[in-house]
Amino acid sequence: MMNKIPCEVVQDLFPSYIDHLTSETTNKVIESHLTECDHCKSVLDSMCGESDETFTPDEPGKKEIDFLKKNRARNRKVIVTSLAAAVLIIFGVFFIRMYVIGDFLYGDWIACDVSVSGKQLVLDGMSVDSFHGISSVHFEEKDGVVTATTKAVVASPIHREEFHADYTAEHEIRQVRINDRILWDDGASISSLASSIYETRHDYIGEMPANNRTANALGLSGYLGAYLNELETSEPPYGWKILLQDDIPEDRKTLMESDMESFAYVMLAVIGNLDRVTYEYTVDGKPASKSITAEDATAFFGQDIKDCRGSVRLLDLLLEKTGLITQ
Repeated sequence: MMNKIPCEVVQDLFPSYIDHLTSETTNKVIESHLTECDHCKSVLDSMCGESDETFTPDEPGKKEIDFLKKNRARNRKVIVTSLAAAVLIIFGVFFIRMYVIGDFLYGDWIACDVSVSGKQLVLDGMSVDSFHGISSVHFEEKDGVVTATTKAVVASPIHREEFHADYTAEHEIRQVRINDRILWDDGASISSLASSIYETRHDYIGEMPANNRTANALGLSGYLGAYLNELETSEPPYGWKILLQDDIPEDRKTLMESDMESFAYVMLAVIGNLDRVTYEYTVDGKPASKSITAEDATAFFGQDIKDCRGSVRLLDLLLEKTGLITQ
């Protein structure tokens, strides 16, 4: 004969029984106990929230409190609300950044006229595409160099492409920059090409990554085609040998060699210890070479070619004289 199960044990099983988590055998044991124990039956009814009805195993859906379902529904609401709030925050940050505050705009994306008179500076410019509107212009001054930092947002009736800004300096203005580009130096406007190349100047030809930055600023491969590099740095004179990979037609030989000379003058100007640039190439399949020295560049420019390392204005004049830029 089966021993009677204590009421405490049966009552401990009620939560699982209500949620239909107990086995069929356990259910039979509990239900058998309930037929003999009014107290446990009352406890079960109370747990099911039925004060005036008894728990009926045949109709659990009408009387049970599905705590798991309620918790799942509550969790879903919390998750959905949290996701909606996160989306709104992200959208708000994106909107403010794109349409109100803006991001740094590189100098080459701005066309700007500069007017300098003593300590007075006036900038009139615009973004070079219709997508960007200028949201702010901020000035900083150090040792006579005034830097205007602009931020751009999506163009709108509030923030247009054009901008006007003026600034009164504490000291005599000797150079004006906008973002990463030099706009004005030594009394004259500076070309974008001169500014870009000037920022790549370095001391040693042995620094190939720095050499590549100069070549990229010049657009060397765009004019001369693919090339390989060899550095001559074991002893002076130090050289940069450029091996052109594309054959040059005879009818383009003069023009290409003129471009080689122009690029060599500029490379000799901005690389401190570079003494010689040598090109090796073929003309209609026949090997040819051309070397340009720092002395050649100085003779062409009319003053020490290395002076350009200390003055973007001189570098701009060199570029103009080579024909790489036109004023």
